[in-house]
Amino acid sequence: ISRSGAPAKERTDSSRAGKTPIPSLGEALGQIPTGIGSDLSEGYKANPFYFDPSLRDHVKLTVTPSNTGCGEGGKQLIKPFYINSAKGDAKTFQWCVDGTCHLSLEMGGDTLHNDVGFLKLRGCPLHEGYTVPYLRVMKVLLASYDKMHMGWGACGEAETSCEVGPDVSMSPGDCKTLTHPSKPSMKYDVCYDGPGVY
Repeated sequence: ISRSGAPAKERTDSSRAGKTPIPSLGEALGQIPTGIGSDLSEGYKANPFYFDPSLRDHVKLTVTPSNTGCGEGGKQLIKPFYINSAKGDAKTFQWCVDGTCHLSLEMGGDTLHNDVGFLKLRGCPLHEGYTVPYLRVMKVLLASYDKMHMGWGACGEAETSCEVGPDVSMSPGDCKTLTHPSKPSMKYDVCYDGPGVY
C-alpha cells in the first residue's frame, strides 16, 4: 500500500532476459545452411543401410567344384564350367580356368539359373563315360552392409537327382562349402567377393 493509500501497482518485467525467443517458421527455414541438401545426401550414402541399385546390380562370386573320392582333393579329374541356362544362350557357356569359376551374377529372386557344373568321369578313376553334376544359383539378393542372400540347389547328373539346399547368407569376404544334400561327395566352395556393377 502506498503512502497515499492507493494500492501499489504490480511491477512487470518487460525485458526478455532469460527467455529464448521462438523463431517463426520462416526464420527457422532461413537459418538452414544452403549446402544442407548435399551434406544430407552424402551422409545418407555413407549409411550402411543405403542401397543404390545403379552401383550394385551384380555380385561377384568364385565357385570351386570338387568331387571327393575322384583324384587327390577331388579337383584333378573334373573339368568345371559355367552357363546361364535361363537365357538358353550357348554364348554364356565358359570353361573355368584352374578349376575355379569367377562369376559376376545379376541379382534376382527365385528365377535365376546360373549353373556351375563339371564334367566328371563316371566310375572314377575308370573311364566309363561321364556325368555332369552342377550347382544352380537361383536367387541372389543384397541386404544392408552388402550382405548377400543366396538360394541354391544341386543336381547329381544333368537334370536328375536335383535337390534344393538351404538359403545361405554371406558378407563380403566370406566363403562357404555347399554340398549336394544327398550326395556329400559333390561340393562347391563358394566365396563372395562383394557387390559391383557388371
